[in-house]
Amino acid sequence: MLSIRNLNKSFDGNIILNNLSLEIVDGETVVIIGGSGEGKSTFLRCINRLIEPDSGEILLDGENLLAPGTDINRIRRKMGMVYQHFNLFSHLNVLENIILAPMKVAGVTRADAVAEAKQLLAKVGMSGRESAMPADLSGGQKQRVAIARTLAMHPEIILFDEPTSALDPTMVDEVESVIRSLAEDGITSVIVTHDLRFARRVASRVIFLADKCICEDGTPEQVFDHPANVQTQRFLYRSRMYETELTPATLDLYALQSELRAFLRRYEFEKKQERLLPVLCDELLYPVLMHPEKPATSACLRLLCSETSTRHTIFICFRGVSDDPLGEPYLDELNLKLLNNYADFLLSRRKDDGWEVCIQL
Repeated sequence: MLSIRNLNKSFDGNIILNNLSLEIVDGETVVIIGGSGEGKSTFLRCINRLIEPDSGEILLDGENLLAPGTDINRIRRKMGMVYQHFNLFSHLNVLENIILAPMKVAGVTRADAVAEAKQLLAKVGMSGRESAMPADLSGGQKQRVAIARTLAMHPEIILFDEPTSALDPTMVDEVESVIRSLAEDGITSVIVTHDLRFARRVASRVIFLADKCICEDGTPEQVFDHPANVQTQRFLYRSRMYETELTPATLDLYALQSELRAFLRRYEFEKKQERLLPVLCDELLYPVLMHPEKPATSACLRLLCSETSTRHTIFICFRGVSDDPLGEPYLDELNLKLLNNYADFLLSRRKDDGWEVCIQL
């Protein structure tokens, strides 16, 4: 269906895509992953020429989108685009958002457009919300309306640009279910995402972009569980890690808990693990970093999440302390008991510049 050959794109002399080639067949759900700045969104936008490539070929059903004289507006009708921030018209209700393009662009009668819009809203789980305004919808609901709006134009392929990144983690499942149903219907999709859990669940094929080209291409099992490329292995490991540097002067326990909770929710976890976070902050980080006589000079905290289980681990390296952080003068028996109530494993060990605490959630 879609053939990309030797695609190149630069901005101000900085190469973003270098001789990139990719074949996408009818019915595939291709998910593109990679680090920030690796050209994922640029590549997606080059496909429908929202960004003009420097050179190469993009063929949809054998027709080159980059050939001189190509009617790109006609070609774009075959390509749906779902954006990160929904791009719904805020002054129009749900129904009017969906029927606008079919009526104005495709010449569909209002009666036919309304009838199909209601069917599409049922498909994405939004029946009965025709009169709702975008401001009254949750992020997940807005994205489902955006998908229905795209489907109303009967595209041959749908391009998704970070469809879950603007959503609360609890709403990702809503959009995931809709995209899964599109795959079951045989609709071809190309999805750019940084959410690897989401990618694993919806993809029939995963592409890893790095160094301005494709470094890995395979099934979710091949790419996520048995990556052949060293860069892929390194990227997947780093993507599972939240890391932050803490000091007594900059410690903000509320912000830290919020960030840890948001990161943990990308993965499978148990409620007990989430309840550990405030205990960890109040009973370990605060006493050690804010001790009136022997505070740590700093602490490096790493949360390492597992892709395949609910077993996650936190490492905290306290610098500038000579005493065990899990004992006096920082923790007493009550503090330690509270931590042990929530942690499956708790261990401290001496390091050259302080102490490290390992906590298995």
